[in-house]
Amino acid sequence: MLKGFTPLAAAALCLLGLSVFAQDAAAGQWVDSGRTAYFRQSAYISAFDYTCNAGQNSISGFPGSCPNDAASGWTANYDVSSVEANSQRMACNHNPYQIGSTCYGIAYAINGNAYAGDLPAACNVGARTVVYFSLMETVAIQYEELDLNIVESATEYVCQ
Repeated sequence: MLKGFTPLAAAALCLLGLSVFAQDAAAGQWVDSGRTAYFRQSAYISAFDYTCNAGQNSISGFPGSCPNDAASGWTANYDVSSVEANSQRMACNHNPYQIGSTCYGIAYAINGNAYAGDLPAACNVGARTVVYFSLMETVAIQYEELDLNIVESATEYVCQ
């Protein structure tokens, strides 16, 4: 045995090594839960669609309601991530009179708390999140007319 390497230090080193495995066991990856909402609006196209988690019937309206929404946190996470993403989009000073002018926002929410940007790769098993994307762009349609295209989408993920 190494000189000065006490049994207490050896035990601490072993526990430190085991804690790495414990952290890995609690870490997971984001998996699409099947709950989505999609909305698109322009002068010529208006559409919305949404899905509930597997095996659940949906209730009409946008972003739709599903039986598990309150329990899963969808409602709270959807609401706050929507506000965050749309405020990013609005802050970029979109020009509706210039073809190609585009602004977007992306946010995610966990436990009713919204965060700007992409969903981090690391997660705690069992956590649920909603990722919300909001886009506004000026596009050319027929005869040099301009159109404002707005797309909003949300997807729920579960850490497994």
